[in-house]
Amino acid sequence: MGDDDFRTMNKHSAGSTRTATRTASDVGHPSRLRFLAALYHRDFRYLWLVQLSAAFVQRMGDVVLGWLVLEMTRSPLLVGVVIAMRRVGTLLGPWAGVLADRVDRRRLALVLSVLMISAVFGLAVLVYTRQLEVWHLFAASVISSMLWAFYQPVQQSLQADILPPGELTNGITLTNMAMNLTTIGGPAVAGVLLACCRPARKVWEWSEADMVLSLNWFTYNPSRQYITTSQGSVLASNDYGLSWGAALFRLPDGVVGMLELDGAATGVLWAFVLMVVLHTIQLGCYIMMRPIQPGRPRRHDNTAIWQNLRAGLHYSRREAGLWTALVLAGLVNFVGLPLQSTLLPVFAREVFSVNATGLGWLGATAGAGALLGSMAMIRLGSMQRAGRMMVWGTFGWSLLVLIFAFLPRYELALPILAVVGIVQTLSLTNMTIMLLNTSTADMRGRIMGLRSLAVAPHFLGGLLSGAIAEHFGAPQAAMVCGVVGMVVTLTVAPWVPKADTR
Repeated sequence: MGDDDFRTMNKHSAGSTRTATRTASDVGHPSRLRFLAALYHRDFRYLWLVQLSAAFVQRMGDVVLGWLVLEMTRSPLLVGVVIAMRRVGTLLGPWAGVLADRVDRRRLALVLSVLMISAVFGLAVLVYTRQLEVWHLFAASVISSMLWAFYQPVQQSLQADILPPGELTNGITLTNMAMNLTTIGGPAVAGVLLACCRPARKVWEWSEADMVLSLNWFTYNPSRQYITTSQGSVLASNDYGLSWGAALFRLPDGVVGMLELDGAATGVLWAFVLMVVLHTIQLGCYIMMRPIQPGRPRRHDNTAIWQNLRAGLHYSRREAGLWTALVLAGLVNFVGLPLQSTLLPVFAREVFSVNATGLGWLGATAGAGALLGSMAMIRLGSMQRAGRMMVWGTFGWSLLVLIFAFLPRYELALPILAVVGIVQTLSLTNMTIMLLNTSTADMRGRIMGLRSLAVAPHFLGGLLSGAIAEHFGAPQAAMVCGVVGMVVTLTVAPWVPKADTR
């Protein structure tokens, strides 16, 4: 059964549709492994590995770039700016979706993979040659965000190009499970690399002029050997390093910052090397994939790009399964995700009175809940229930944000965040199912481009949440987010298709 034939079935043949879907999922798969049905498709296995590697690089990049900016500038504000720049490319989502519909998606993915490898490799070279500057990190963040804006619609659309309709839900769920794994593993690996390769102390060969400029020249003795710790303390030796004594001076803070960065350069370099390897794996997987045969033959399109974009917007407004999912996607980025990205550190410090380790456990608990939600979706997911599960997941997410606002203790916050992770997965996974299952092959790229654009409200939501938290407190900000989320979800809910009848 072809993709177009499946989509033209009317509601009177819903029973036969379910039978065909079940048959496509079951045939050739051991009964115990039906939850891995999509992975039985050769090309999807490559695509799954691509998505796992890409998400791992994104998570590692957030940690490494944020750490580098903080070490080089000592400015938390600039850390927030560089992380925001890594998302600014989402504004190009609609145009990226048009391009994904106009060209061969696999070939476009190959080109984008090469460009991503080049960007990360360039940073690795700058670190190796000790020529890295802050503006390099900001430029790399903007470039990577623009490449990712074009890469993501291609990546997501290829799922529906490769899998039969009956296994699309399973494929999306397996992909989300892989991405949830990276929310835990990516930052952890980046942190280990940054920490394990950082020496506690380093011997520096200084010229007399350098020491006079950087240190207190009154106490400097050029016949001695000097060593500095990563905290900036200086030790001196008269016997060629056999014994050390405390020097009478300490490195200035500016010099300490440079020494800390240089002392950790080996760990940063290995982090970038690993990201290059992961990007190379993506490139290899795309090369190994067979050329994609879409459900509708792709012809050369002479239509202007703005006309393609307008057609995609008109199509998304006409289909209730599309515009409702896009509205709810923008909603959760506006009032749902700011809890984890903006408000959680404030709750940790000002409400729960815990340190950075406690904050880390809060984030890890939400990630673990998201992973559990992905596993549950493998068993429960169905295109026939995607609309209802999307609504209930979004409403439950907003309700839990409201409940979180009233929690007085850290111990109570952990289980609530685990449940937040579960309903977050139910919401986001079923949004993707609705978008890919409702859209046709020739519109799929544009729809996923609009899905990328729906991430943009996250910036505004984080800004407004932070402003409310600063003036009134984090609990009040969470209350506003929860109430707005529930009201908008209930407003959109009557328009959401109750079942897929395609």
